[in-house]
Amino acid sequence: MLLKKIVFMLCALIALQMQAQELKFGKVSPEELKETVYAQDSSAAAAYLYKERNSYYQNQAGSGLMLITEIRERIKIYDKNGLDYATKTIQLYQSGSTDEKISGLKGYTFNEVDGKVAQIKLGKDGIFKSEYSKNIKEVKLTMPQVKVGSVIEYKYKITSPFVWSIDEFVMQSRIPIRKLEASMGILEYFEYNQREKGFYMLNPKISKFNDSNIGAKVNKIEYSLTNMPKLKSERYVSNINNYRSGVRFEIVSLEIPQSGVYEVFSKTWDDVVETIYESDSFGAEMKKKNYFEDELDALLSSTSDKTQRMQIVLDFVKEKVKWNSSRGVSCAEGVKKAFKNKSGNSGDMNLMLVAMLEHAGIKAYPVITSTRDNGIPLFPTLQGFNYVVAAAKINENYILLDATDPYSMPDVLPVRTLNWFGRMISENGNSTSIDLMPKHKAEELTMMNVVINTDGSIDGKLRQRYTNHYAMNFRSKYNETTEDSFLETMEKENSDIEISNYVLKDNEDVSKPITQSYELFKEDMIDVIGDKLYFNPLFHMASSENPFKIDKREYPVDFGYPWQDKYMITIKIPEGYKVESLPQSTLVSLPENMGTFRYQIQENAGAITVNALIAINTAVIASTHYDFLKEFYSQMVEKETEKVVLSKI
Repeated sequence: MLLKKIVFMLCALIALQMQAQELKFGKVSPEELKETVYAQDSSAAAAYLYKERNSYYQNQAGSGLMLITEIRERIKIYDKNGLDYATKTIQLYQSGSTDEKISGLKGYTFNEVDGKVAQIKLGKDGIFKSEYSKNIKEVKLTMPQVKVGSVIEYKYKITSPFVWSIDEFVMQSRIPIRKLEASMGILEYFEYNQREKGFYMLNPKISKFNDSNIGAKVNKIEYSLTNMPKLKSERYVSNINNYRSGVRFEIVSLEIPQSGVYEVFSKTWDDVVETIYESDSFGAEMKKKNYFEDELDALLSSTSDKTQRMQIVLDFVKEKVKWNSSRGVSCAEGVKKAFKNKSGNSGDMNLMLVAMLEHAGIKAYPVITSTRDNGIPLFPTLQGFNYVVAAAKINENYILLDATDPYSMPDVLPVRTLNWFGRMISENGNSTSIDLMPKHKAEELTMMNVVINTDGSIDGKLRQRYTNHYAMNFRSKYNETTEDSFLETMEKENSDIEISNYVLKDNEDVSKPITQSYELFKEDMIDVIGDKLYFNPLFHMASSENPFKIDKREYPVDFGYPWQDKYMITIKIPEGYKVESLPQSTLVSLPENMGTFRYQIQENAGAITVNALIAINTAVIASTHYDFLKEFYSQMVEKETEKVVLSKI
C-alpha cells in the first residue's frame, strides 16, 4: 500500500513538472513515456496531456473570408482500454461544390525503446478518407505502432467557407485533460451569442486587437484549463455529451459599416423548417403518390375508421420497405426508389408514411427530430436534426408513428427517437414543437404459482404480459435469434432457472400485448436450515442491488419511458410447515407522483400471496431529486430481499 502511494506521488510530481515545461509539437519527454498512471485519476485508461484549439478568421486571396481552426492533441495511453484513442476521426462538412478542407496534417507515435524516445511518423497508409453522408466526409487517422505506454500527438488545420458555423469547443472528454488551451477570434463585424454548458467554470479571458490581414478589430476569447476531469459515466443517461463542459459560438449576423454589407446567419425555427421543407428530397417527395395508390386502396377499402386506416398504412409501409439503418431527415433514395427496392433510410420510409396517411384521408405531418445519440438541438440549426417521424392527427390528437422499426406501434416510437421534442412541420411551412416522450407506460404483469419442495427446490408456472415499449423490446430480442437461444439467455438472466413447456402468444400482432408462459424448476432456491425454510417470496425476480450508489448525481436519470412492473405470486406452503415470519407490507412513494413501490404479503388458506408493484411515472427524473430516488431504490431492494421463514409444525 505504501509503495502504491509513493508511485502515485511520483506520478503527480512528474505531471507538475511537465505542466511547467513548454510542450513543443513533436518533442515528448522520457518522463511522459515513463508515466504509468494519470495522477489525478488512477482509473483513466488514457489522458490528454495537452489539447489545443485555435479558431479565427482569415481573408484568403481568391476565396474571401474563411474560418480557420487549428487543432493539436497529445494523448498518453495507460492501459489497453485506452488504445481506442490511437484512432481519430475528423468530419468535414460540404454543401454542393462548397466544402471544408483539411491541411497541415502531421502525427507521431512515441515509444520508449532501450531507454530512449523512439518517434514513428504517421504515414499516408494511416490516413483514410470516406463519405459519411451526403453532406459529411470523414478523414480517419490510425496512429502507427501504438501500445500501452505510448504517447501519440497530431495536429491539423481545417479551412471552412461556412464562416457562420463554428463547431462546439469541447472542454471535457471521456478521458481527463491535463492542460487545455483554446481561443476564438471573432471579427467586430459579427454579432454572436456565446453559450456555455456543463458543470465547470471556464473563466474565459477576453481581449481585443487589430487584425492587419482583415483590417478589422477582433474580439478574442481565450480559455486555459488544467486537470479537467473525465466525463463520468452514470447509469440511465441518454447521451452524456449533452452534459459535457463546452462552449458554442452562434454567429447571428455580419454587418460592415458604410459598406452596405449586412447578412443574417442565425436562423429561426421557421428558417430551418423552410430550408428542409423546400429541399427536393423532403417536401416534394411527400407529394408523390402514383407508386402505391392501387395496392394501398385495396387494403383501405375494408374500413372507414381512421384509427384502423392509420394502422393499415403503418403496417403497409413496414411490409413494403425495410429500414437500411441509415438515419436522415430527408430521403436518400427517394420514396419511389425505396418502395421499388424495398429498402430506405428513415427519411424515405417516414415521408412515404406521411404521404400514404394523407392519401388515406388522415391529416399527417412530418416531425424532424434528433436521435438520442445525436444530442439535443438547443437553438435553431440545420445540422441538429438527423431523423424524421410522422404525426397523424385523429380527433384533435396527434399520434406519433415510425415505420423503421417492425415492432413499433402508434405512440410507441423506438427508444432512439425519444429525445425530448421534435419540430412538426405543417402544410403551410410553419412548425411547432411537439413532445416526443411516451404518453403511456410500458407495463409488465407477472403472475406465478409456486410449489415449494422440502429439498429446497421449487416448481412453478409463470405467465407474463408486456405492453408498449416492453412489448417492442421483447419482440426485438425474441425475433432476432432462435427460440432455443432466447430461452437459454432468459434462463441465465433469471438465476439459472430451468424452463419447459414454453408458449408465446401474439408475437406477430404488434397491436396487442405480447404474452409468454412457461413452467420452471430451480434447485437450491430455498435455504433449508434445520427444521426451517428461508426464501425470498419474489424468488428470481427480486431486485438485489440498488443501481444508484454514488453520493451525488450530476445528470438527470433518464429511463427512456415511464414503466410499471407488477407481480402477483401465490406460494403453496409445504405440508407439515407453518409460517413463522413474513416481511411487513410497505408503501414507498417518490415526490410529485414520480414513482411508487407497493409491497403486500399475507398468509391465506395454506398459501402465501404476494402483490408487488414498482412504477416510475415519468421518463426523466432531475438530478435534484436524485437523493429521493436513491433512497426509494434502497428501500425497495431492502424489502424485496427480506425472506419468509417457514418452520415445521
